[in-house]
Amino acid sequence: APRQLDTADVVVFDPNNPGWDAAKGRELDRFLARGGGVVLIHYAVDGHEAAPALADRIGLAWQGGKSAFRHGPLEVDFSRAKHPITRGFEKLQLLDESYWNLVGDQTSVELLGTGIEDGQPRPLFWARQAGKGRVFVSIPGHFTWTFDDPLFRVLILRGMAWTAREPVDRFNELATLGARISE
Repeated sequence: APRQLDTADVVVFDPNNPGWDAAKGRELDRFLARGGGVVLIHYAVDGHEAAPALADRIGLAWQGGKSAFRHGPLEVDFSRAKHPITRGFEKLQLLDESYWNLVGDQTSVELLGTGIEDGQPRPLFWARQAGKGRVFVSIPGHFTWTFDDPLFRVLILRGMAWTAREPVDRFNELATLGARISE
């Protein structure tokens, strides 16, 4: 609700985004303009009929009929990232869903992690400064088991902290809390 955006420091979007439209864009603009943080996980990047408008705010967005996806093993490469969210990460193996052929301007984001699809590196994690606001996006997050991976959790928690302008390691101790970790 718009009133919630008036007081929130960070908003995390994880589901499909069926309500996205121009009016929601103006609400998100106000939130980012006052320094709010936005974290989008997986299908929250779906812009539906207004995908270019969502991409204007978050960098890249899913557009039905144009974007592509695949379920399966992912090797996320963080080796070129120089960002506090990905500090210490080189590669991460996940079994999840990737997206590519997203709409938007890839030069408007700081690419954090990529995966190879159709023979090319594709954005899977990125960060973006949006005026006073900050945006962090993780394309992985389709399967619930991905959220049990402590390294994936570290990335998401660091993304939340970064968008809130907090020390990125603030929530690291939560990375294993409740995770179904097997030996």
